[in-house]
Amino acid sequence: MTDIIKHDSAAPALPQETVEIISLVVRDMMAPIMQGIAKLLDNNTQAMEQIAAAQQATSDRIAALEKRVRLQTPLSKSQENCINGAIRAKARELLDPHGFSEDKKAVTKLCGIIRKSVLARYGVGSLREAPAYDYETAMKQVSMWNDRLTIRDVEREARDRAEILEEQTMAFVERYARVDGSPADASKHD
Repeated sequence: MTDIIKHDSAAPALPQETVEIISLVVRDMMAPIMQGIAKLLDNNTQAMEQIAAAQQATSDRIAALEKRVRLQTPLSKSQENCINGAIRAKARELLDPHGFSEDKKAVTKLCGIIRKSVLARYGVGSLREAPAYDYETAMKQVSMWNDRLTIRDVEREARDRAEILEEQTMAFVERYARVDGSPADASKHD
């Protein structure tokens, strides 16, 4: 092998004209081959771009289908029950500071208002129609719900009911009791 290297290095240099002719011949021979390779690479690039576009379209369709399936999967019965329980607990918690947590009408009214706010978020008519994937968000919304004006209105109604009930009770007691507190129709055994 070293003999070949020595032999090549000992070869006389080619004249400049010969080098130019050889380079022209090589260029003329290689130009069509290189153009073919360039065309092949260009076609491959276009094909890859088309495949990428098709894959992106497929990916977009799959994402849209997944979203639709998530949105159309309703809450389970147990999830619905948990949300309803959280709504009742929140209503009682909000009414408790003023002593109305045991007033069924007040609790029921406030529960309905909280439930409506959750339903409005999803644009549905019942909790059963709300999307199951968003269960945690619905629970968080219930736990954070705090409309002070609405709570005040519900408490005012509860207070008015309590006052009316107290007045009715007092009127009943006055009607059927004597001044000393004994029943009015009690026979006199004294």
